[in-house]
Amino acid sequence: MTRHPKPPFTVGTLLDTLLESIICLDGNRRIAFWSRGAEHIYEYSAEEAVGQPYAMLFPGGVAEEAEVLDPLVSDLLAGRRHNIDGWRLTRSGRHVYARVAIAALQVESGEPAGFIAHAVDITGQKLAEEALLRSQQKAAAQSARYQALLDAQSRADIGIFVIEEGRIVFTNEAMCRAFGYSMEEMKALPSYLELAHPVDRERIAENHQRRLKGEQFPNRYDIAIITKAGERREAEITASPISSDGRPGVLVVMVDNTERKRAEARVQYLALHDALTGLANRALFFDRLQSAIAVAHRKGGAFSLLFLDLDDFKPINDHYGHEAGDCALRAVAERLNECVRESDTVARIGGDEFALLINDTAEPAAATTVAEKIIAALIRPLPIEGCRHLLGCSIGIALYPRDGEDVGSLMRHADAAMYGAKRLGKNRYLMPK
Repeated sequence: MTRHPKPPFTVGTLLDTLLESIICLDGNRRIAFWSRGAEHIYEYSAEEAVGQPYAMLFPGGVAEEAEVLDPLVSDLLAGRRHNIDGWRLTRSGRHVYARVAIAALQVESGEPAGFIAHAVDITGQKLAEEALLRSQQKAAAQSARYQALLDAQSRADIGIFVIEEGRIVFTNEAMCRAFGYSMEEMKALPSYLELAHPVDRERIAENHQRRLKGEQFPNRYDIAIITKAGERREAEITASPISSDGRPGVLVVMVDNTERKRAEARVQYLALHDALTGLANRALFFDRLQSAIAVAHRKGGAFSLLFLDLDDFKPINDHYGHEAGDCALRAVAERLNECVRESDTVARIGGDEFALLINDTAEPAAATTVAEKIIAALIRPLPIEGCRHLLGCSIGIALYPRDGEDVGSLMRHADAAMYGAKRLGKNRYLMPK
């Protein structure tokens, strides 16, 4: 008989990775398992919840829990599943609205062992639906208050629109500002998808149909939108199914987060690039070097690593100051970029040391050609403080896989070759023998 290895995880571990709440009850409807998703929604830790009655989550306590579950027990034990959506009580006394599906648990013999309840917090959706329902029922009395709310959301740049039969039937000023349309133009669009950037239209249309069918999936996600002027922007939307006079629709709340996305991208860029030169930094270079090794190993490819140290850079700092030195390093970075292809990587490793990853260099001559271009580029005088200063460089070259098949070996060989080139008289390159 084949024995399968024991998996490195348990069912409880898997359940704990879900954002949704998973609660298992014993036959007395006391809590036997409490997932991290349950902690997030109901605010109780597993230590606090396990052993407690499930009724503690119902605002009406034992009486409400019995009213909800007692009529369903026979059906549940017969293998049928039920939804028991409703308001629930958190540890802090806050009320959340949960979409809950409950079913019976059975042991291997088929005997009932308790119940399992899967829940998703849809408080935001429920509040939006109730707000819309109240506005429909009391439209005349609440019109002024509702308009004030919309105006406040517009001032806060929170966009709102309602989709029915694929078209926008209601929107607010914030949406109009975000897209550059008037309200009349928004409502005249042949489809709400006109507002979606082409890269996201298929996904948005698919999610819209799934939502109308009542499928449960995350209702908040990021999308790309396109303005009337053709500008791409990034937005976060929250979409919830609604019904107006029996007509199914979707209520969409949108926040333009383009500037936040740009700021995040900038932070990520700075984390991986040298602030002075804009080149890849040490961390990004070694990450790309490791990736190049993996790809070359898998495909039988080759590449070269060039390690470069500037010659006669120290006198610039000593005579002209660090600002002049920084200017020189930026000029060096520009010249290095001109010597390689877009698929290659140029990095500042630190101080006046640079490293280059040159892809697809099966022959040593391809690497030496790049090294010769670099020496020729850097030997040209640099204009520093009105003077023309001469720089040079010493380059060590290591080839994969000839000189090593891991990061450490390649760097050691390239570093040793660079110092060998410097001892031989600078402005030259050297390969390991």
